Amino acid sequence: MRTASLLLHRSIVLVTIGPFCTLACTGQSLDDWNIASQNWLRGQVTPNHVVPDPDPSRRHLLISYDVSPAKLPTGFHRSATYDDALAALSFTISGRMDAANLTLQALARLVRPDGSLWFSYSTANSWPDESEHDSALVRAGSIGWAGYAFTFYLAHAPPCAAQDAGCARERTSFLATAVRLGNYLLSLESTRPEHLCYGLLRQGYGSIRLSYRPDARDVIEEYLDSPALGFSTENNISSWFFLRALLQLTGEPRWKDAADRIRRGLLRVEWDERISQFDEGFSPGGQRDSVKALDCASWGALFLIAAGEADKAQTALRSMETYASRDGDAAGYRPYFDEPIYPSFEIGKFYFPGEPRKQWRDLPLVWSEGTLGVALAYLRMGQPDRARKIVQALQPLQVASNGLRYASREMPHQMSDSPSVAASSWLVFVAEAMKGNARAEQFWK
Repeated sequence: MRTASLLLHRSIVLVTIGPFCTLACTGQSLDDWNIASQNWLRGQVTPNHVVPDPDPSRRHLLISYDVSPAKLPTGFHRSATYDDALAALSFTISGRMDAANLTLQALARLVRPDGSLWFSYSTANSWPDESEHDSALVRAGSIGWAGYAFTFYLAHAPPCAAQDAGCARERTSFLATAVRLGNYLLSLESTRPEHLCYGLLRQGYGSIRLSYRPDARDVIEEYLDSPALGFSTENNISSWFFLRALLQLTGEPRWKDAADRIRRGLLRVEWDERISQFDEGFSPGGQRDSVKALDCASWGALFLIAAGEADKAQTALRSMETYASRDGDAAGYRPYFDEPIYPSFEIGKFYFPGEPRKQWRDLPLVWSEGTLGVALAYLRMGQPDRARKIVQALQPLQVASNGLRYASREMPHQMSDSPSVAASSWLVFVAEAMKGNARAEQFWK
């Protein structure tokens, strides 16, 4: 059971960018690259040159990819909740508290009555809203990241001045927002003790399924407007880090209890000795999805380190090398291994006429965001030289005076090769951690 395509895991942008220049030709060091990425991320905040007049409710969200309106007129303005959370975290880690504050204010404005956030938003108009949300999703993982961004900011922002009542009110509001997000996540929990996934969180709401239409000779996305009842390992890991952080801020035992149930569930049923890492997830009825996914190895290793499972973390670390890949001068990791790139023969034949069942392991693709997660796992396991080499191998994907490309090549409905908020934010996390930034060292720890 694939929980969502990587396209849906991030945002919907599928374009090919023009020529790019590596750090070698710009003369940038890693520190310079880090600063340039931070500045580029600030330039993605709306209003900006691409969306100069955003919908008022979406001001200070970030545009997830750097792509011109001419190339993608229906998606250039999209902002993924996950990406906004990452950007707010990167701003906090790098000490740009005002920038983090503004993006968190934007997310707080968008929390729905049930405490959830949509997976992505248009910055140019009001989609999605309660009356019009065709193709919109809710995912526990992106809500977990948003909640974590609020708690991380509250834990690291300087104290409010004694006479600054506005600052105190805002901090109270941010904490209340984090609690609302946490309450929504608890509403997704499997509460029947007899269920295999007891204690784990379901995905959320809405699904998109790829379908080939012979009459149109095209692949379309079909929206399922109903609860998404499967269990995603990655979603649960993200939510676990958030709920632990919420416990530290509030001291409320219910957050500890919920985090403990997720931890036990992940270790009890999601860890798979056969593949030496976590499975991707489970179907609503408890059928195992043993697809090998990089996130479940790299983010899995970070979870295991934080959960005190050093031996399993080392096993997951070795498993990550299964995904090693190279594309031209760039080296890193691909998102999957022994899994077809497209879910059906018809779709595979449309994109790969001679290889309809082409698998990810046959594709020379480097996924920047996922590769940086691997680098952070190696760093946390005491291998800083290995982590630095992994980061440096992504330099060919850095666009001069711009962000880091999400992937080395475009894969329709799966991967964008455009400069990306997610990739650039993860670069900041890893680069700051490598230079000993105390806030970066506390991130997901």
